Amino acid sequence: MTLKDLPGKKILNRYEVRERIGGGGMSVVWKAYDLVLDRNVALKVLRPEMSEDEDFIRRFRREAKAAASLSHPNIVNIYDVGEDQGLYFIVMELVEGETLRDRLKREKRLGLREALNIAAQICEGLSHAHANRIIHRDIKPQNILITKQGHVKVADFGIARALGGVSTTSTGVVVGSAPYLSPEQAKNGVVSARSDLYSLGVVLYEMLSGSPPFAGESPVAVALQHLEAEIPSLREKNPDIPPAVDALVRKAMAKMPEDRFQSADEMLKAIRQLQSSYVASSEEIPAPGGDEALPRGRKQKRGLSLAAKILLGFLVAALGIAGYAVYLFNKWMAVPIVEVPNIVGKTQMEAQAILREKGLIPQIAAEQYDPNYPANVVISQSPMGGEKVKKGREVYYVLSKGEKFVTVPDVSGKTALEAQLEFQNVGLDIGNVGFEFHPTVPKDRVISQNPRAGTQVAIGTKVDVEISKGAQPETVKVPKVVGLSKDDAEALLKSSLLDIGTVSQVPGQEPFGTVLQQVPAEGTEVPIRSKVDITISLGPEKPPNTYSFTVKVPDSGKPAVNVRVVVTDTAGERVVYDKNEKPGAEVPIRFEYKGSQAILKVYFDGVLASQATIRP
Repeated sequence: MTLKDLPGKKILNRYEVRERIGGGGMSVVWKAYDLVLDRNVALKVLRPEMSEDEDFIRRFRREAKAAASLSHPNIVNIYDVGEDQGLYFIVMELVEGETLRDRLKREKRLGLREALNIAAQICEGLSHAHANRIIHRDIKPQNILITKQGHVKVADFGIARALGGVSTTSTGVVVGSAPYLSPEQAKNGVVSARSDLYSLGVVLYEMLSGSPPFAGESPVAVALQHLEAEIPSLREKNPDIPPAVDALVRKAMAKMPEDRFQSADEMLKAIRQLQSSYVASSEEIPAPGGDEALPRGRKQKRGLSLAAKILLGFLVAALGIAGYAVYLFNKWMAVPIVEVPNIVGKTQMEAQAILREKGLIPQIAAEQYDPNYPANVVISQSPMGGEKVKKGREVYYVLSKGEKFVTVPDVSGKTALEAQLEFQNVGLDIGNVGFEFHPTVPKDRVISQNPRAGTQVAIGTKVDVEISKGAQPETVKVPKVVGLSKDDAEALLKSSLLDIGTVSQVPGQEPFGTVLQQVPAEGTEVPIRSKVDITISLGPEKPPNTYSFTVKVPDSGKPAVNVRVVVTDTAGERVVYDKNEKPGAEVPIRFEYKGSQAILKVYFDGVLASQATIRP
């Protein structure tokens, strides 16, 4: 099955493809209908030429996994991911509305109330993502969707990374969009949740001023400004902005992460305070009438003379005749008014036929590449559909040339920064960056890329690269894992080309799971893939529990009955009572046990009489 065949087809016999709604160099997004849950969805389908590389498929699934782990009203939901007849797809929530970029293109800049409301909702979504240890890394107006009801959703976690993961450090690679890049991303340092808050600060700056704070001839020039330049005054661009709002934006865009808001919740709290201070109160509406509505004293009417009345009559008659003549002239000269039809999305032939049928004159204004419209389809028009104009008016329209495809350059052997510049020169972006050892490719040089060199892709496509970490060493030094959690210790050993060995557990004062000892010790030189044994804490040892009960000795016909009580707890099995007692006697027994429960067994003359599980 090919992408051209999709309209009308069913994916997994469940998702009926309806119409194309967008796409890029690596995937195409379709509007589809979920036959099982009876709802419209967005179906993101990977282009077939991208499905040949297993590494890329793995990254495609990773994108779905990162976003599917999130469930929040301010984040686009991921419903399903899979493969059908060689087509890999992600099923997402269909958001009816527009992007924040579309809104800004139309309105230039937003009012204070609307801008703070949008920023607050973005904060809500980021708070949830960060709580789930996911950083977005590409917050920008294009990735912010606004529904027709004004609800905001954060989209496209395609380059998201897990908080604390080793892949959050991408040496030599700028990940994100230059106008919204945090200084640490531009410098290729460790990215944190506060990097998303910096990008949100830039978005809020643009919403209030009409443009991002920094601009330049190239992405590299813009990135350098994020690193070094002072933030242009927001109030100089928009004097109506209150000082407190300007201070909030500057705090979000502080050069050093520690000087910014430390969490999305902290920034959200600050925004809520501003909303309460500046935009919560309603505007006062002046009372109608004013001074002119006050009652005035009546003036005495004076009558007109007969001559004046006759003259006034002639004037009225003359004006009536002149007015009627003007009416007849206008009626004779009037041009019919028609409603301009909407031709956006129509082919050129269809658009011209529709306009001519209404008595309007079609005029092509320009042709341009657009990934959202096939070639020879109308992208926009002026006047807009629904406007009223005179018959014979010219209607100008812009015609799509379809997606613009370019050839992916070969960046093998280049540094990450050189590769990024090569891609930008042809209109492409750098995508996910991986690091691995390679026996022949020097350290910090590109090993491979996806899509491959020579592939034809759409403008704006992101190209993933693998960077060499140099030749794999024969020996490594054992890192310090004492004090880490077991999971963190295992991750650190794996990144150091070592494996975790035997894991022992002992009581300790450290929290449960904390590494107390390691063998070999920190700094020891060992062959790669050696095992490191660790001892972890079970947590502080709790005092034993006490249990009391009474045993009634049965009458067995003997002068004495042996009563034996056995307890099994975390310390093992032991006898807590073993004596001969008289038949019919009631024997009180008290003992201690360790752990959250214990098994109690009672024997009479060596025969098990009862068994029970006891708990505190």
